[in-house]
Amino acid sequence: MDTILFITDLHVGSHATEFAGVYERAAAHSWRVIELELARTVRPLRELVSQWKPAGCILEGSSVSAADARHAFRGIPVVNLDPGAKTAALAHHTVTSDPGTIAQWAAKELLRTKPASFAYFGWCTKTVWSVERGRLFKETVRRETNAPFASFESDWDMGDTLGVQKRLAKFLEPLPKPVAIFAVNDYAAVQMAEACRQAGLSCPGDFTLAGVDNEEMHCECADPTLTSIEQDFHEAGRLAADLLAELIENPKLSPKHLKFGPVRLVRRQSTRSFKFYDPRVTKAVERIRRDATTGLTAADVLAEFPYSRRITEKRFRAATGKTILDEIQDVRFEKVCELLLTDIPIGHIAGRCGMQSDSFLKRFFKARTGMTLRAWRNAHQ
Repeated sequence: MDTILFITDLHVGSHATEFAGVYERAAAHSWRVIELELARTVRPLRELVSQWKPAGCILEGSSVSAADARHAFRGIPVVNLDPGAKTAALAHHTVTSDPGTIAQWAAKELLRTKPASFAYFGWCTKTVWSVERGRLFKETVRRETNAPFASFESDWDMGDTLGVQKRLAKFLEPLPKPVAIFAVNDYAAVQMAEACRQAGLSCPGDFTLAGVDNEEMHCECADPTLTSIEQDFHEAGRLAADLLAELIENPKLSPKHLKFGPVRLVRRQSTRSFKFYDPRVTKAVERIRRDATTGLTAADVLAEFPYSRRITEKRFRAATGKTILDEIQDVRFEKVCELLLTDIPIGHIAGRCGMQSDSFLKRFFKARTGMTLRAWRNAHQ
């Protein structure tokens, strides 16, 4: 059984999901997969690779220098997963995120909020993926509007979040409000949201904000909660594994550059638009988004308002264009569609979406789509 090394800076976030995708394909290729976390070792990469004598490597680590990579991987097939700026020149076989599709999704979501200006906040160092997302986001926005556009793509220190937040506040100050901001990932989006809060900017009145990766701890704990584009990192790992197998079989394989795309946009408070701002309605919408699939009822939401049912429903509809029940049912419908794209048995879906019964779900779904659950699943998988 051949040994394959999956080399990453640290087993966190998307790296863990990518590793899971590689591991899933290991059995098909008769591999033993060893993960090396560079942040957890003092040994040089060359020594680590020499120890394991791998048949091939998948390099996710962006901290590896070109010189280290050249010495460590001499004669060893290598696939690069989203290569960093240091190793991009040596990356002949790559699997990368699709910056064009990500930029289009972000632009579409933020254009929907009808902002007066746009901004892009890039990563703390000039990586290929950060620069490309910013460039393509600007191009996409420019095709739709001539609104002012500004980019913050200078280096910033992850160890000095207060300092970068102050810099971001100054960066945003001259931009016409509301400003629609695309952050390169969720960590950057959190820093931007905090900068806006410190600058006294409100959402959605002064800014809207979207990130990338849909890391729930970042997105749900932020204020406001963050809209984010979820990427298929599991597919990235599978693609990298299959490409490496192809490269091991044929060392003279012509360079291949594969892309993995986003799978969904999760809309949260940071891009939720209202016809007018009502803090109680905003809070209610957030609760519905979080709890609609756990059995939340319209009566539960109504109980949080200090008004009669008629006045509450009137205020809610005026702000959102929907009734409270409509909002609850919309969230449940989105969850149903999400689960239909998985392998979860159809009979288990109603209970996971806050529906009364399987029969109610079937009637509800048929009324909305004109299709049965199984027919919709077959058409979209």
